[in-house]
Amino acid sequence: MSKPDSDNASPWDALIIGAGHNGLATATVLAKQGRKVLVLEKNKYVGGMGGTREILKGCRNEVGASCLFPLSKEIKDYFDFEAHGVELIPLPIMAVNLTGAEGRPLLFYKNPAKLAFGLLKNFGFGAMLGFIRLMKFCQYPAQILDRFTARKAPRNLEDLIREAPTAAKRAQLELAFKGSAMDIINKFFPDPVKHRELRANMAFAAVQATYKGPYTPGSGLCLIYTFAQEGSEGLMQRVRGGMGKLSESLVTQIEAAGGEVRLGQRVQKILVEGETAVGVELKNGEQIRAAVVVSNLDKPATFNHLLTDYPLPPEVKARVDGFEHQGAFVHMLFKLKGLPSYGSHLSALNRDDTTRFGGAMVIDPEAMQDAFEACERGQLPRQIPLAFQIPTVMDATLAPEGYHIASAYGFYFPCNAEKSLRGKLRDQMGELIIDHICMHMPAFRELVVDQAIFSSDHFASMHGVTNGDWTHGLLHPDQMIGERCLLEGSGHTTPVKNLFLCGASCHPGPGVTFLPGYNCAFEVMQYAQTDRTTDTATPSATRCAA
Repeated sequence: MSKPDSDNASPWDALIIGAGHNGLATATVLAKQGRKVLVLEKNKYVGGMGGTREILKGCRNEVGASCLFPLSKEIKDYFDFEAHGVELIPLPIMAVNLTGAEGRPLLFYKNPAKLAFGLLKNFGFGAMLGFIRLMKFCQYPAQILDRFTARKAPRNLEDLIREAPTAAKRAQLELAFKGSAMDIINKFFPDPVKHRELRANMAFAAVQATYKGPYTPGSGLCLIYTFAQEGSEGLMQRVRGGMGKLSESLVTQIEAAGGEVRLGQRVQKILVEGETAVGVELKNGEQIRAAVVVSNLDKPATFNHLLTDYPLPPEVKARVDGFEHQGAFVHMLFKLKGLPSYGSHLSALNRDDTTRFGGAMVIDPEAMQDAFEACERGQLPRQIPLAFQIPTVMDATLAPEGYHIASAYGFYFPCNAEKSLRGKLRDQMGELIIDHICMHMPAFRELVVDQAIFSSDHFASMHGVTNGDWTHGLLHPDQMIGERCLLEGSGHTTPVKNLFLCGASCHPGPGVTFLPGYNCAFEVMQYAQTDRTTDTATPSATRCAA
Protein backbone atom coordinates (compact mmCIF):
# COMPACT_ATOMS: atom_id res chain seq x y z
CA MET A 1 0.00 0.00 0.00
CA SER A 2 2.66 2.51 -0.95
CA LYS A 3 1.56 5.74 -2.62
CA PRO A 4 1.37 5.36 -6.43
CA ASP A 5 3.06 7.86 -8.72
CA SER A 6 0.11 8.48 -11.08
CA ASP A 7 -1.77 11.76 -10.72
CA ASN A 8 -5.02 9.78 -10.83
CA ALA A 9 -3.99 7.35 -8.13
CA SER A 10 -5.13 7.39 -4.51
CA PRO A 11 -3.32 9.97 -2.37
CA TRP A 12 -3.95 7.91 0.78
CA ASP A 13 -2.95 4.31 1.46
CA ALA A 14 -5.87 3.82 3.86
CA LEU A 15 -8.93 5.85 4.73
CA ILE A 16 -10.77 4.97 7.96
CA ILE A 17 -14.41 6.01 8.43
CA GLY A 18 -15.00 6.77 12.12
CA ALA A 19 -12.63 7.72 14.93
CA GLY A 20 -14.01 5.30 17.49
CA HIS A 21 -11.37 3.39 19.42
CA ASN A 22 -11.27 0.54 16.88
CA GLY A 23 -10.96 2.86 13.90
CA LEU A 24 -8.11 4.65 15.64
CA ALA A 25 -6.49 1.30 16.51
CA THR A 26 -6.50 0.33 12.82
CA ALA A 27 -5.06 3.71 11.86
CA THR A 28 -2.36 3.53 14.53
CA VAL A 29 -1.07 0.16 13.36
CA LEU A 30 -1.09 1.12 9.68
CA ALA A 31 0.57 4.49 10.33
CA LYS A 32 3.29 2.87 12.43
CA GLN A 33 3.91 0.50 9.52
CA GLY A 34 4.59 3.44 7.21
CA ARG A 35 1.18 3.67 5.52
CA LYS A 36 -0.27 7.09 4.77
CA VAL A 37 -3.49 7.07 6.80
CA LEU A 38 -6.46 9.41 7.04
CA VAL A 39 -9.24 9.05 9.65
CA LEU A 40 -12.56 10.87 9.06
CA GLU A 41 -14.92 11.47 12.00
CA LYS A 42 -18.33 13.15 11.78
CA ASN A 43 -18.27 14.36 15.40
CA LYS A 44 -16.03 16.99 16.97
CA TYR A 45 -14.43 14.48 19.34
CA VAL A 46 -12.74 11.11 19.05
CA GLY A 47 -13.52 7.83 20.75
CA GLY A 48 -17.16 7.41 19.71
CA MET A 49 -18.86 5.30 22.38
CA GLY A 50 -15.50 5.16 24.17
CA GLY A 51 -15.08 8.93 24.15
CA THR A 52 -15.25 11.65 26.81
CA ARG A 53 -16.66 15.16 26.43
CA GLU A 54 -18.60 17.82 28.29
CA ILE A 55 -22.32 17.07 28.44
CA LEU A 56 -23.07 18.56 31.85
CA LYS A 57 -21.46 21.96 32.49
CA GLY A 58 -17.88 21.76 33.74
CA CYS A 59 -17.83 17.94 33.67
CA ARG A 60 -16.10 15.30 31.57
CA ASN A 61 -18.81 12.80 30.71
CA GLU A 62 -18.79 9.39 29.05
CA VAL A 63 -21.72 8.50 26.81
CA GLY A 64 -20.87 4.87 26.31
CA ALA A 65 -18.05 2.88 27.88
CA SER A 66 -16.97 3.97 31.35
CA CYS A 67 -14.44 1.37 32.55
CA LEU A 68 -11.44 -0.29 30.98
CA PHE A 69 -11.96 -4.02 31.11
CA PRO A 70 -9.18 -6.57 30.52
CA LEU A 71 -6.93 -6.10 27.50
CA SER A 72 -4.89 -8.79 25.82
CA LYS A 73 -1.15 -8.65 26.54
CA GLU A 74 -0.40 -8.04 22.87
CA ILE A 75 -2.70 -5.00 22.81
CA LYS A 76 -1.24 -3.58 26.03
CA ASP A 77 2.29 -3.98 24.76
CA TYR A 78 1.63 -2.63 21.28
CA PHE A 79 -0.27 0.55 22.14
CA ASP A 80 1.51 1.11 25.48
CA PHE A 81 -1.09 3.63 26.59
CA GLU A 82 0.63 4.53 29.83
CA ALA A 83 3.79 5.56 27.93
CA HIS A 84 1.60 7.83 25.80
CA GLY A 85 -0.04 9.90 28.54
CA VAL A 86 -2.75 7.59 29.85
CA GLU A 87 -3.01 7.11 33.62
CA LEU A 88 -4.87 4.02 34.81
CA ILE A 89 -6.55 3.97 38.21
CA PRO A 90 -6.76 0.58 39.96
CA LEU A 91 -10.08 -0.33 41.57
CA PRO A 92 -9.61 -2.28 44.82
CA ILE A 93 -13.40 -2.75 44.85
CA MET A 94 -14.44 -3.11 41.22
CA ALA A 95 -18.18 -3.25 41.89
CA VAL A 96 -20.77 -3.26 44.64
CA ASN A 97 -23.87 -5.04 43.35
CA LEU A 98 -27.18 -4.64 45.16
CA THR A 99 -30.36 -6.70 44.96
CA GLY A 100 -33.69 -5.33 46.15
CA ALA A 101 -34.39 -3.24 49.23
CA GLU A 102 -33.13 -5.82 51.75
CA GLY A 103 -30.63 -7.82 49.71
CA ARG A 104 -27.08 -8.45 50.91
CA PRO A 105 -24.44 -6.44 49.03
CA LEU A 106 -22.23 -8.43 46.68
CA LEU A 107 -18.72 -6.92 46.56
CA PHE A 108 -16.33 -7.76 43.74
CA TYR A 109 -12.83 -7.19 45.08
CA LYS A 110 -9.80 -7.00 42.82
CA ASN A 111 -8.00 -9.33 45.23
CA PRO A 112 -9.32 -12.88 44.55
CA ALA A 113 -8.72 -13.97 48.15
CA LYS A 114 -10.81 -11.07 49.46
CA LEU A 115 -13.50 -11.88 46.92
CA ALA A 116 -13.64 -15.50 48.04
CA PHE A 117 -13.65 -14.56 51.73
CA GLY A 118 -16.45 -12.04 51.15
CA LEU A 119 -18.57 -14.65 49.42
CA LEU A 120 -17.93 -17.12 52.25
CA LYS A 121 -18.67 -14.61 55.00
CA ASN A 122 -21.79 -13.04 53.49
CA PHE A 123 -23.33 -15.89 51.48
CA GLY A 124 -21.92 -19.12 52.91
CA PHE A 125 -19.67 -21.93 51.78
CA GLY A 126 -22.11 -23.18 49.13
CA ALA A 127 -22.20 -19.77 47.39
CA MET A 128 -18.40 -19.44 47.46
CA LEU A 129 -18.00 -22.94 46.03
CA GLY A 130 -20.69 -22.25 43.42
CA PHE A 131 -18.88 -19.13 42.25
CA ILE A 132 -15.56 -20.99 41.95
CA ARG A 133 -17.29 -23.79 40.02
CA LEU A 134 -19.02 -21.28 37.73
CA MET A 135 -15.69 -19.63 36.90
CA LYS A 136 -14.21 -23.04 36.15
CA PHE A 137 -17.21 -23.95 33.98
CA CYS A 138 -16.72 -20.75 31.95
CA GLN A 139 -13.06 -21.49 31.14
CA TYR A 140 -13.56 -23.97 28.31
CA PRO A 141 -16.35 -22.06 26.49
CA ALA A 142 -14.27 -18.89 26.92
CA GLN A 143 -11.40 -20.60 25.12
CA ILE A 144 -13.78 -21.38 22.26
CA LEU A 145 -15.02 -17.77 22.17
CA ASP A 146 -11.35 -16.76 21.92
CA ARG A 147 -12.14 -13.22 23.00
CA PHE A 148 -8.56 -12.04 23.62
CA THR A 149 -6.44 -13.69 20.91
CA ALA A 150 -5.02 -11.19 18.43
CA ARG A 151 -4.58 -11.71 14.68
CA LYS A 152 -6.57 -14.89 14.30
CA ALA A 153 -9.48 -15.43 11.93
CA PRO A 154 -12.52 -16.78 13.82
CA ARG A 155 -14.31 -20.01 12.92
CA ASN A 156 -18.00 -20.85 12.94
CA LEU A 157 -19.49 -21.81 16.29
CA GLU A 158 -21.22 -24.95 15.02
CA ASP A 159 -17.91 -26.30 13.68
CA LEU A 160 -16.20 -25.59 16.99
CA ILE A 161 -18.93 -27.36 18.95
CA ARG A 162 -18.88 -30.35 16.60
CA GLU A 163 -15.09 -30.67 16.99
CA ALA A 164 -15.17 -30.73 20.81
CA PRO A 165 -12.96 -33.63 21.96
CA THR A 166 -15.61 -35.46 24.02
CA ALA A 167 -19.36 -35.77 24.27
CA ALA A 168 -19.23 -34.08 27.68
CA LYS A 169 -17.35 -31.11 26.21
CA ARG A 170 -19.86 -30.85 23.37
CA ALA A 171 -22.71 -30.86 25.87
CA GLN A 172 -20.95 -28.16 27.87
CA LEU A 173 -20.64 -25.93 24.79
CA GLU A 174 -24.26 -26.57 23.80
CA LEU A 175 -25.36 -25.43 27.24
CA ALA A 176 -22.99 -22.46 27.35
CA PHE A 177 -23.86 -21.07 23.95
CA LYS A 178 -27.43 -22.19 23.28
CA GLY A 179 -28.92 -22.53 26.74
CA SER A 180 -30.31 -19.71 28.81
CA ALA A 181 -28.28 -17.91 31.44
CA MET A 182 -30.51 -19.43 34.11
CA ASP A 183 -29.85 -22.95 32.79
CA ILE A 184 -26.22 -22.30 33.74
CA ILE A 185 -26.84 -20.30 36.91
CA ASN A 186 -29.18 -22.96 38.32
CA LYS A 187 -26.35 -25.48 38.16
CA PHE A 188 -24.17 -23.45 40.54
CA PHE A 189 -26.64 -21.37 42.57
CA PRO A 190 -29.75 -23.57 42.81
CA ASP A 191 -31.27 -22.12 46.02
CA PRO A 192 -33.45 -19.06 45.21
CA VAL A 193 -33.31 -17.93 48.87
CA LYS A 194 -29.73 -18.64 49.97
CA HIS A 195 -28.30 -17.71 46.57
CA ARG A 196 -30.72 -14.90 45.72
CA GLU A 197 -28.20 -12.10 45.24
CA LEU A 198 -25.77 -14.21 43.24
CA ARG A 199 -28.53 -15.51 40.99
CA ALA A 200 -29.79 -11.98 40.31
CA ASN A 201 -26.38 -10.50 39.62
CA MET A 202 -25.20 -13.33 37.39
CA ALA A 203 -28.47 -13.01 35.45
CA PHE A 204 -27.91 -9.27 34.98
CA ALA A 205 -24.37 -9.92 33.74
CA ALA A 206 -25.86 -12.16 31.04
CA VAL A 207 -28.32 -9.73 29.45
CA GLN A 208 -26.66 -6.31 29.09
CA ALA A 209 -25.32 -6.98 25.58
CA THR A 210 -28.19 -9.03 24.22
CA TYR A 211 -31.86 -8.52 23.55
CA LYS A 212 -32.89 -11.46 25.72
CA GLY A 213 -34.08 -12.19 29.22
CA PRO A 214 -32.08 -14.45 31.55
CA TYR A 215 -34.51 -17.33 30.89
CA THR A 216 -34.39 -16.86 27.10
CA PRO A 217 -32.44 -19.52 25.16
CA GLY A 218 -29.10 -18.20 23.93
CA SER A 219 -28.56 -15.74 26.78
CA GLY A 220 -25.94 -18.07 28.28
CA LEU A 221 -23.41 -16.95 25.67
CA CYS A 222 -23.40 -13.40 27.04
CA LEU A 223 -22.72 -14.76 30.53
CA ILE A 224 -19.67 -16.64 29.20
CA TYR A 225 -18.55 -13.56 27.27
CA THR A 226 -18.79 -11.41 30.40
CA PHE A 227 -16.70 -13.75 32.52
CA ALA A 228 -14.17 -14.68 29.81
CA GLN A 229 -10.67 -13.92 31.06
CA GLU A 230 -8.68 -16.33 28.90
CA GLY A 231 -5.77 -14.44 27.31
CA SER A 232 -6.51 -11.12 29.02
CA GLU A 233 -4.20 -9.04 31.18
CA GLY A 234 -5.41 -7.50 34.42
CA LEU A 235 -8.84 -6.53 35.74
CA MET A 236 -11.26 -3.62 35.50
CA GLN A 237 -9.71 -0.15 35.87
CA ARG A 238 -10.67 3.51 35.44
CA VAL A 239 -8.90 5.86 33.05
CA ARG A 240 -8.04 9.19 34.68
CA GLY A 241 -9.82 11.94 32.80
CA GLY A 242 -12.28 9.50 31.20
CA MET A 243 -12.24 6.72 28.64
CA GLY A 244 -11.67 9.22 25.85
CA LYS A 245 -8.06 9.56 26.97
CA LEU A 246 -7.34 6.17 25.36
CA SER A 247 -8.53 7.35 21.96
CA GLU A 248 -6.82 10.71 22.36
CA SER A 249 -3.59 8.79 23.02
CA LEU A 250 -4.03 6.92 19.74
CA VAL A 251 -4.54 10.18 17.84
CA THR A 252 -1.17 11.34 19.20
CA GLN A 253 0.45 8.11 18.02
CA ILE A 254 -1.18 8.35 14.57
CA GLU A 255 -0.03 11.92 14.05
CA ALA A 256 3.47 11.13 15.29
CA ALA A 257 3.67 8.42 12.63
CA GLY A 258 2.57 10.81 9.86
CA GLY A 259 -1.16 10.01 9.78
CA GLU A 260 -4.03 12.46 10.02
CA VAL A 261 -7.33 12.59 11.93
CA ARG A 262 -9.97 15.04 10.71
CA LEU A 263 -13.01 15.87 12.86
CA GLY A 264 -16.38 17.20 11.71
CA GLN A 265 -16.11 15.24 8.44
CA ARG A 266 -19.31 13.34 7.68
CA VAL A 267 -18.94 10.61 5.07
CA GLN A 268 -21.93 10.54 2.72
CA LYS A 269 -21.03 7.43 0.73
CA ILE A 270 -18.28 5.02 -0.14
CA LEU A 271 -17.13 5.36 -3.76
CA VAL A 272 -17.03 2.12 -5.75
CA GLU A 273 -15.68 1.73 -9.26
CA GLY A 274 -16.41 -1.64 -10.80
CA GLU A 275 -16.13 -4.02 -7.84
CA THR A 276 -13.54 -1.94 -5.96
CA ALA A 277 -13.85 0.67 -3.20
CA VAL A 278 -11.76 3.68 -4.23
CA GLY A 279 -12.58 6.33 -1.62
CA VAL A 280 -15.42 8.29 -0.06
CA GLU A 281 -17.61 11.30 -0.72
CA LEU A 282 -18.26 13.72 2.14
CA LYS A 283 -21.55 15.44 2.87
CA ASN A 284 -20.16 18.65 1.36
CA GLY A 285 -19.50 16.84 -1.93
CA GLU A 286 -15.72 16.53 -1.54
CA GLN A 287 -14.32 13.23 -2.76
CA ILE A 288 -11.26 11.62 -1.16
CA ARG A 289 -9.62 8.62 -2.77
CA ALA A 290 -7.66 5.88 -1.06
CA ALA A 291 -6.10 2.54 -1.91
CA VAL A 292 -8.10 0.92 0.92
CA VAL A 293 -11.28 2.02 2.69
CA VAL A 294 -11.96 0.79 6.23
CA SER A 295 -15.33 1.29 7.95
CA ASN A 296 -15.56 1.44 11.73
CA LEU A 297 -19.38 1.41 11.44
CA ASP A 298 -21.58 -1.65 11.87
CA LYS A 299 -22.65 -3.73 8.89
CA PRO A 300 -26.09 -2.16 8.14
CA ALA A 301 -24.69 1.36 8.64
CA THR A 302 -21.89 0.56 6.20
CA PHE A 303 -23.71 -1.36 3.49
CA ASN A 304 -27.25 0.02 3.70
CA HIS A 305 -26.33 3.69 4.14
CA LEU A 306 -22.86 4.29 2.71
CA LEU A 307 -23.12 1.80 -0.18
CA THR A 308 -26.64 2.43 -1.44
CA ASP A 309 -25.39 2.64 -5.04
CA TYR A 310 -23.65 -0.74 -4.85
CA PRO A 311 -25.85 -3.87 -5.11
CA LEU A 312 -24.56 -6.54 -2.76
CA PRO A 313 -24.93 -10.18 -3.78
CA PRO A 314 -28.33 -11.37 -2.48
CA GLU A 315 -26.83 -13.86 -0.01
CA VAL A 316 -24.58 -11.14 1.49
CA LYS A 317 -27.44 -8.63 1.64
CA ALA A 318 -29.52 -11.21 3.48
CA ARG A 319 -26.72 -11.73 6.01
CA VAL A 320 -26.27 -7.99 6.59
CA ASP A 321 -30.01 -7.47 7.08
CA GLY A 322 -30.28 -10.61 9.20
CA PHE A 323 -28.01 -9.34 11.98
CA GLU A 324 -30.11 -8.27 14.96
CA HIS A 325 -29.47 -4.80 16.38
CA GLN A 326 -31.50 -3.59 19.38
CA GLY A 327 -30.78 -0.91 21.95
CA ALA A 328 -33.09 -1.71 24.87
CA PHE A 329 -31.58 0.74 27.37
CA VAL A 330 -31.71 4.26 28.73
CA HIS A 331 -28.43 5.95 29.68
CA MET A 332 -28.44 8.77 32.25
CA LEU A 333 -25.80 11.26 33.35
CA PHE A 334 -26.01 13.24 36.59
CA LYS A 335 -24.15 16.17 38.14
CA LEU A 336 -24.38 15.98 41.93
CA LYS A 337 -23.71 18.63 44.60
CA GLY A 338 -22.37 16.00 46.96
CA LEU A 339 -21.50 12.34 47.37
CA PRO A 340 -24.62 10.29 48.16
CA SER A 341 -24.57 7.85 51.07
CA TYR A 342 -26.14 4.43 51.29
CA GLY A 343 -29.32 4.01 53.31
CA SER A 344 -29.57 2.43 56.76
CA HIS A 345 -29.70 -1.16 55.46
CA LEU A 346 -26.30 -0.61 53.80
CA SER A 347 -24.80 1.80 56.33
CA ALA A 348 -21.67 -0.32 56.83
CA LEU A 349 -20.64 0.45 53.26
CA ASN A 350 -20.44 4.18 54.00
CA ARG A 351 -17.24 3.66 55.99
CA ASP A 352 -15.29 3.29 52.73
CA ASP A 353 -15.94 5.80 49.94
CA THR A 354 -14.65 3.37 47.30
CA THR A 355 -17.76 1.23 47.85
CA ARG A 356 -19.71 4.10 46.28
CA PHE A 357 -17.77 3.95 43.01
CA GLY A 358 -20.44 1.82 41.38
CA GLY A 359 -21.69 -1.57 40.31
CA ALA A 360 -25.23 -2.75 39.65
CA MET A 361 -28.67 -2.43 41.19
CA VAL A 362 -30.56 -5.49 40.07
CA ILE A 363 -33.81 -7.38 40.46
CA ASP A 364 -34.61 -11.09 40.74
CA PRO A 365 -34.19 -13.13 37.54
CA GLU A 366 -37.93 -13.76 37.24
CA ALA A 367 -38.61 -10.01 37.42
CA MET A 368 -35.82 -9.41 34.93
CA GLN A 369 -37.44 -11.82 32.48
CA ASP A 370 -40.77 -10.04 33.01
CA ALA A 371 -39.03 -6.73 32.27
CA PHE A 372 -37.66 -8.09 29.00
CA GLU A 373 -41.03 -9.47 27.92
CA ALA A 374 -42.70 -6.12 28.70
CA CYS A 375 -40.06 -4.44 26.55
CA GLU A 376 -40.84 -6.85 23.71
CA ARG A 377 -44.50 -5.83 23.94
CA GLY A 378 -43.53 -2.16 23.66
CA GLN A 379 -44.30 -1.50 27.33
CA LEU A 380 -42.28 0.04 30.11
CA PRO A 381 -41.12 -2.52 32.71
CA ARG A 382 -42.33 -2.06 36.27
CA GLN A 383 -38.80 -2.56 37.66
CA ILE A 384 -35.57 -1.37 36.06
CA PRO A 385 -32.30 -3.24 36.65
CA LEU A 386 -29.35 -0.93 36.11
CA ALA A 387 -25.60 -0.51 36.05
CA PHE A 388 -24.51 2.48 38.14
CA GLN A 389 -21.33 4.48 38.65
CA ILE A 390 -20.00 7.56 40.48
CA PRO A 391 -16.58 7.80 38.77
CA THR A 392 -15.53 10.93 40.70
CA VAL A 393 -15.10 8.72 43.76
CA MET A 394 -11.90 7.55 42.06
CA ASP A 395 -11.19 10.52 39.77
CA ALA A 396 -12.04 14.02 41.02
CA THR A 397 -10.84 15.59 37.72
CA LEU A 398 -14.13 14.70 36.03
CA ALA A 399 -16.22 17.35 37.83
CA PRO A 400 -15.77 20.86 39.29
CA GLU A 401 -14.53 21.04 42.87
CA GLY A 402 -17.24 20.10 45.32
CA TYR A 403 -19.29 18.18 42.73
CA HIS A 404 -19.59 14.57 41.62
CA ILE A 405 -20.87 12.95 38.44
CA ALA A 406 -22.85 9.73 38.22
CA SER A 407 -24.13 7.57 35.39
CA ALA A 408 -26.67 4.79 35.01
CA TYR A 409 -27.68 2.31 32.32
CA GLY A 410 -31.22 1.02 32.80
CA PHE A 411 -32.75 -2.03 31.06
CA TYR A 412 -35.16 -2.80 29.32
CA PHE A 413 -36.30 0.21 27.35
CA PRO A 414 -39.16 -0.61 24.90
CA CYS A 415 -37.05 0.36 21.91
CA ASN A 416 -39.56 -1.02 19.39
CA ALA A 417 -42.50 0.99 20.69
CA GLU A 418 -44.07 3.47 18.27
CA LYS A 419 -41.52 6.24 17.71
CA SER A 420 -43.93 9.00 18.72
CA LEU A 421 -44.22 7.37 22.16
CA ARG A 422 -40.56 6.69 22.84
CA GLY A 423 -39.68 10.18 24.15
CA LYS A 424 -42.35 9.97 26.85
CA LEU A 425 -41.41 6.39 27.68
CA ARG A 426 -37.74 7.40 27.95
CA ASP A 427 -38.52 10.15 30.48
CA GLN A 428 -40.77 7.84 32.49
CA MET A 429 -38.02 5.23 32.55
CA GLY A 430 -35.58 7.90 33.73
CA GLU A 431 -37.75 8.51 36.77
CA LEU A 432 -37.89 4.77 37.49
CA ILE A 433 -34.09 4.63 37.30
CA ILE A 434 -33.77 7.45 39.84
CA ASP A 435 -36.34 5.73 42.07
CA HIS A 436 -34.24 2.56 42.01
CA ILE A 437 -31.06 4.47 42.91
CA CYS A 438 -32.91 6.17 45.78
CA MET A 439 -33.86 2.74 47.15
CA HIS A 440 -30.18 2.35 48.05
CA MET A 441 -29.07 6.01 48.25
CA PRO A 442 -32.11 7.86 49.65
CA ALA A 443 -30.76 11.42 49.19
CA PHE A 444 -29.69 10.90 45.58
CA ARG A 445 -32.56 12.80 43.94
CA GLU A 446 -32.00 15.86 46.16
CA LEU A 447 -28.31 15.97 45.19
CA VAL A 448 -28.98 16.14 41.43
CA VAL A 449 -28.29 19.63 40.05
CA ASP A 450 -28.23 18.66 36.37
CA GLN A 451 -28.90 15.57 34.31
CA ALA A 452 -29.05 14.26 30.75
CA ILE A 453 -30.90 11.25 29.41
CA PHE A 454 -30.21 9.24 26.26
CA SER A 455 -32.15 6.37 24.75
CA SER A 456 -30.95 4.10 21.97
CA ASP A 457 -32.44 6.63 19.51
CA HIS A 458 -29.82 9.14 20.68
CA PHE A 459 -27.03 6.57 20.33
CA ALA A 460 -28.17 5.96 16.76
CA SER A 461 -27.92 9.66 15.86
CA MET A 462 -24.80 10.49 17.92
CA HIS A 463 -22.70 7.47 17.04
CA GLY A 464 -24.26 6.15 13.84
CA VAL A 465 -25.04 2.73 15.31
CA THR A 466 -27.98 0.79 13.91
CA ASN A 467 -31.01 1.02 16.23
CA GLY A 468 -28.70 2.47 18.89
CA ASP A 469 -27.09 -0.94 19.39
CA TRP A 470 -23.72 -0.28 21.02
CA THR A 471 -22.69 -3.92 20.49
CA HIS A 472 -22.72 -3.55 16.64
CA GLY A 473 -24.64 -6.83 16.58
CA LEU A 474 -26.07 -8.45 19.69
CA LEU A 475 -24.26 -11.28 21.46
CA HIS A 476 -26.44 -14.06 20.09
CA PRO A 477 -25.08 -17.52 19.19
CA ASP A 478 -25.74 -17.00 15.48
CA GLN A 479 -23.93 -13.63 15.50
CA MET A 480 -20.65 -14.45 17.21
CA ILE A 481 -17.19 -15.82 16.39
CA GLY A 482 -17.10 -16.85 12.71
CA GLU A 483 -20.76 -15.97 12.23
CA ARG A 484 -19.81 -12.36 12.87
CA CYS A 485 -17.82 -12.36 9.61
CA LEU A 486 -19.15 -11.78 6.12
CA LEU A 487 -16.60 -13.99 4.39
CA GLU A 488 -15.43 -17.34 5.72
CA GLY A 489 -11.82 -17.42 6.92
CA SER A 490 -11.56 -13.64 7.13
CA GLY A 491 -12.37 -11.40 10.05
CA HIS A 492 -12.55 -8.09 8.21
CA THR A 493 -12.73 -8.36 4.41
CA THR A 494 -16.00 -7.75 2.55
CA PRO A 495 -17.43 -8.67 -0.86
CA VAL A 496 -16.33 -5.22 -2.07
CA LYS A 497 -12.65 -5.31 -3.01
CA ASN A 498 -10.46 -3.00 -0.92
CA LEU A 499 -13.27 -2.40 1.63
CA PHE A 500 -12.77 -3.67 5.19
CA LEU A 501 -14.69 -3.55 8.47
CA CYS A 502 -12.77 -2.79 11.68
CA GLY A 503 -15.38 -2.13 14.38
CA ALA A 504 -17.18 -4.14 17.03
CA SER A 505 -19.33 -5.74 14.32
CA CYS A 506 -16.25 -7.92 13.77
CA HIS A 507 -14.87 -10.64 16.04
CA PRO A 508 -14.49 -10.60 19.04
CA GLY A 509 -17.29 -8.06 19.30
CA PRO A 510 -18.09 -5.24 21.74
CA GLY A 511 -16.08 -3.85 24.63
CA VAL A 512 -13.08 -1.55 24.64
CA THR A 513 -10.59 -4.25 23.67
CA PHE A 514 -9.08 -2.58 20.55
CA LEU A 515 -8.84 -6.08 19.04
CA PRO A 516 -11.22 -5.63 16.07
CA GLY A 517 -9.32 -2.57 14.93
CA TYR A 518 -5.89 -4.03 15.65
CA ASN A 519 -6.70 -7.30 13.87
CA CYS A 520 -8.14 -5.45 10.88
CA ALA A 521 -4.93 -3.51 10.31
CA PHE A 522 -2.89 -6.69 10.04
CA GLU A 523 -5.45 -8.24 7.71
CA VAL A 524 -5.35 -5.12 5.52
CA MET A 525 -1.56 -5.34 5.31
CA GLN A 526 -1.57 -9.04 4.49
CA TYR A 527 -4.27 -8.53 1.87
CA ALA A 528 -2.29 -5.72 0.25
CA GLN A 529 0.91 -7.77 0.30
CA THR A 530 -0.82 -10.79 -1.24
CA ASP A 531 -2.47 -8.59 -3.86
CA ARG A 532 0.89 -7.10 -4.91
CA THR A 533 2.63 -10.47 -4.92
CA THR A 534 0.09 -12.51 -6.89
CA ASP A 535 -2.22 -9.91 -8.46
CA THR A 536 -4.95 -12.52 -8.00
CA ALA A 537 -5.96 -12.16 -4.37
CA THR A 538 -9.60 -11.94 -3.44
CA PRO A 539 -10.94 -10.93 -0.03
CA SER A 540 -12.25 -14.42 0.72
CA ALA A 541 -8.77 -15.88 0.28
CA THR A 542 -7.10 -13.85 3.03
CA ARG A 543 -6.68 -14.42 6.73
CA CYS A 544 -5.34 -12.40 9.61
CA ALA A 545 -1.55 -12.66 9.85
CA ALA A 546 -0.52 -15.26 12.41
